[in-house]
Amino acid sequence: MDNEIKHFYTEPVQFEIYLKKIGKIRTIEKDMQIELVPVEPINEASKAIFDYFIELNEPLDLMEIQNNFPEFIGIIYESYYTNMDLYEKLSMHYRDGLGGSTIAWRDALYFTELMLKYEPTIASMQHIGDFNTYNLNYCIIKLNELGENFFLEDDTVRYLINRRNKAYEDKPPDKKFDKLVELWLHQIKKKRF
Repeated sequence: MDNEIKHFYTEPVQFEIYLKKIGKIRTIEKDMQIELVPVEPINEASKAIFDYFIELNEPLDLMEIQNNFPEFIGIIYESYYTNMDLYEKLSMHYRDGLGGSTIAWRDALYFTELMLKYEPTIASMQHIGDFNTYNLNYCIIKLNELGENFFLEDDTVRYLINRRNKAYEDKPPDKKFDKLVELWLHQIKKKRF
């Protein structure tokens, strides 16, 4: 992980501090940088799929996986038949994004967030790999490169934090990051009530 370029999602964290000297409360905003942990293929078949799309510098489009790896059509259909229309729309957003549409990348990001809620499936756990997380990272990186501002759902931010923390569990704690996570958790708890 240390030799790779690291990519991040930035989540704003607001918190209040009391300024004793002037007797006022001030709201401060800090950026919490969440490292996007790369997704690794789960087996040889998954590696072939990942390598194919990485070489093209494209997201792992479920429709294109079926076109280029027809041996997975059956398991993909069994795992995703109830959401196939959403994957078709997502595929269109990917194609439009690859064609130069910035708005399409934003739409693709939000569709990918939605599709993550339906994982894991047999197809992703045993055959393809975690393609939705790969695509989430891909869309975030693409929007960052385009200089676009965007925000993720709280559950998605929590998911990215958990992936980052799991990747760093054998490393010394990052106290600044941990404190921002704590403040963010407090912020979203307050937001819900």
